[in-house]
Amino acid sequence: MPSNDSETHLYNAIKERGTAYLVVFRELSKRYGEAEAISVMRSASYAHGKMIGAQLACFGPRDFAGLANGYAKAPDGGATFLPEIRQLDDTCLEVKMMRCPVKDAWVEAGCSDEEICTLLHCASALDEGTLDTAGFDYEIELWSPGKKGCCLTKITEKP
Repeated sequence: MPSNDSETHLYNAIKERGTAYLVVFRELSKRYGEAEAISVMRSASYAHGKMIGAQLACFGPRDFAGLANGYAKAPDGGATFLPEIRQLDDTCLEVKMMRCPVKDAWVEAGCSDEEICTLLHCASALDEGTLDTAGFDYEIELWSPGKKGCCLTKITEKP
């Protein structure tokens, strides 16, 4: 858990985003079916990511140290998501988020592992939109049952 009041407030605010994802996803699924809910959630997440990516475009095409600070360790130097930087050099930033308040909201809401995986698929479009717009190539390995932490992202220069 976060170690001070401001970290706790930030963690809880980001966790509320997870709650919003869940409520919207379930409502869309009821009204239009799961496939359409996934499509809408991914589209909206990607659009949100594009807004974030525009702010990170200054790090393209290969300022991976800047991206580590502006993306992987954001918004608070890493206190919220506990990023584990696995590689950081002139060719790559590879980071595993060891905590995710968004996923934590789904766990606390009693979501099944399958639903969490579906919601992560929807939410990961935010990272895709961010990194596409910032001008990077990437591979994202989403959390799956039995894995520690959350998602692993490998970011490289766009060819």
